[in-house]
Amino acid sequence: MEALSLPELAFFAFIITLSYAIRGSAGFGGVTVPLLVYILPLKIVVPVVTFLGVVSSCAIFASDRRYIDWKAVLRVLPATLVGALIGLYFFSALDQRTLTRALGVVIIAYGAYSLWATWRDTPKMQLPAQLLTHTVGIVAGFVGTLFGSMAGMFYAVYLDLLQLAKNEFRATASAILLGLGTVRGVGYIAVGAYDRDAMIACAVALPLMGIGVFLGSRIHANLSGIAFKRMVAGILILSGIPLLAR
Repeated sequence: MEALSLPELAFFAFIITLSYAIRGSAGFGGVTVPLLVYILPLKIVVPVVTFLGVVSSCAIFASDRRYIDWKAVLRVLPATLVGALIGLYFFSALDQRTLTRALGVVIIAYGAYSLWATWRDTPKMQLPAQLLTHTVGIVAGFVGTLFGSMAGMFYAVYLDLLQLAKNEFRATASAILLGLGTVRGVGYIAVGAYDRDAMIACAVALPLMGIGVFLGSRIHANLSGIAFKRMVAGILILSGIPLLAR
């Protein structure tokens, strides 16, 4: 962190503020890790993003907990833990470059479909509830273990298909990510991932995160239901683009 140039520090500040403005408005965000790894090592980025994710989720949870769909949370968390364990097992065996690009294609494809659906007077595809829950939970836990904040986009798919209203969507996404982030954070502490560089990055990013969440909450309050759905689709598409370049 101390070795970053002024342009790199400006880029860091911009990405943190933008990412958590997205997080504050939508309840999730996936652009932080793919962009920050251009200027910082992944071993610093992932613990920092995990810490900021827990703090930002706590802030949203505190203000919007009455909107949380606890059934949706409790259904997906067990599968998420299974996915995280699978991710840890395969972490060293997978070609992460290929996996990252494949992930980008899937996210962009679903984002494009979701955006298209907001202009069509047809219902979204219906999947069996248990299949949807288990699949999303395992994949999100797996991807979250490998790529940090990328898990949020799969929970967005899950909650979008449940057709939650915008307040319930944001609050429920934050509650799920708070649970996953807490588990991951404890794991990173156990393996000593929060070294001096990571702690400095956390300290610098924390006030920027606060600004981002505040701005995102203001945006969220002024969005209509259809505009919110289109924003979520746009975030998915934009989050997938950096993955294709990795």
